[in-house]
Amino acid sequence: LYRVSKIYDTTVEELIEINGISDYTDIPAGTRLRVPGVTMPSSLIWPLPGNVSSGYGKRRGRFHWGIDIPAPGGTSIRAPADGLVTVSSNSMKGFSGYGRIVIIEHGNGISTLYAHNKSNEARAGSCIRAGEVLGRVGATGNASGNHLHFEIRKNGKPVNPL
Repeated sequence: LYRVSKIYDTTVEELIEINGISDYTDIPAGTRLRVPGVTMPSSLIWPLPGNVSSGYGKRRGRFHWGIDIPAPGGTSIRAPADGLVTVSSNSMKGFSGYGRIVIIEHGNGISTLYAHNKSNEARAGSCIRAGEVLGRVGATGNASGNHLHFEIRKNGKPVNPL
């Protein structure tokens, strides 16, 4: 709560009150918090300069759940909006072939996913601001070259990022 209060310029007491928290010493990881004066943006900033090399949808008999943006290895990947980093891992069950992966929860059922990263700069459990570097472009997992695999999910279901 302290870290969130500093990021959003509020107080721990306000967070406790607005979220109806009875025991501030026992808040489970991943708990969604309402923050006074903060709303989810209607649009997201682009996480990486570049053009889409592979779009959302069916490709060669398989469904592609996101878009791919090629870039030189090590290029900064930026958070498209404020959020909570829920995953920062070298691999993740259910995401075979994604390599290093970061997932950010942005509120209102919106989450974003970044895969094939050379490195993950953001750590799970940390708050991130729009424009902050969350990782670096790479070719980990089943990747044919350096690129960002980017997904947007609404209530857990992939949607076309474009």
